[in-house]
Amino acid sequence: MIEVTPGIYRMPLPLPASKLGHINTYLVRGDNGYLLIDTGWNTKEAFASLKKQLAEIGIQGREISRIVVTHAHPDHYGLAGKLKGLFGAVLYLHHMEKDFIETRYVNMDELIQKLGQWLQHNGAPPDRLAELQQASMPMLRFVTPTMPDVTLYGGETITCDDFSFNVLPTPGHTTGHICLYEPDKKILFSGDHLLPTITPHVGLHPQSSSNPLGDYLDSINSLKRLDVELVLPGHEQPFTGFQERIEGMTLHHQMRNAEIMGALGHDSKTAFQLSTEITWLHDVNGVGWYKLADWDKRMAILETLAHLEAMRAKGELEKFNKDNIRYYRLPQKAGKNE
Repeated sequence: MIEVTPGIYRMPLPLPASKLGHINTYLVRGDNGYLLIDTGWNTKEAFASLKKQLAEIGIQGREISRIVVTHAHPDHYGLAGKLKGLFGAVLYLHHMEKDFIETRYVNMDELIQKLGQWLQHNGAPPDRLAELQQASMPMLRFVTPTMPDVTLYGGETITCDDFSFNVLPTPGHTTGHICLYEPDKKILFSGDHLLPTITPHVGLHPQSSSNPLGDYLDSINSLKRLDVELVLPGHEQPFTGFQERIEGMTLHHQMRNAEIMGALGHDSKTAFQLSTEITWLHDVNGVGWYKLADWDKRMAILETLAHLEAMRAKGELEKFNKDNIRYYRLPQKAGKNE
């Protein structure tokens, strides 16, 4: 546990099966109850680490009266159900994240079927469909599903003694992702929206918006107006240089668009085809699609699709169907047939 600024503690919790290594949870001190931001996976290791770090400042957990989850991915939401029950804490979550809990973590059959069709329509070959479709199933063991007690819409203020956190909707990584901004102390809890070196996953899938990358870029640009001196992210380390990081993320996505356009050339290709022709995991010197784990392969396809649809929304590409498969190409001249 590290007190990153007076009254706010960073508590990294282990993610042993993930290349991310850990998830940052944050504890905000309050005389009338502590506020916990994000929760980690529901594993024995994560819960033991949480209890140990809480003990370092002399609390057992029941002093935590409120939990705010930035978004409902397993590493941020997984322990929420257990902690809510143990501590009697009030859980806060954006309404768009709440809407997906049932289909994502309780009754998943329809979503899995839709995802399989989605991947197939975007070019995934039949011999790889099952492994891609089922790639996220191991994550379910890390989640205790629970519904929020307080549903957020954006624009609310959550106070905790000297802190007043503005709830900022920041769609992109998920449709209902939120950040928390403390204007007086110039602190931003960024969840997975803005990370110091990692590029957040932004994918187009059955539970995303129609243009999640466009949403993401709009979201990070909307944050430029904020006066931020310290960013407390969901992964890696707290960082400064907020404006520079926003510019870096914008440049990254521009370069990714250029790489996809280079792979496309003057051909017509599917999102699956293009995902296998570009480089992934640039933060570890880059690898090809076929060397990725199944989970990363699926994310790569959905990220490629998000870029394609963002470029299509700007008129830079067009989409057409052939034999129930979706293809992308440069805009064709009027009257020219495929």
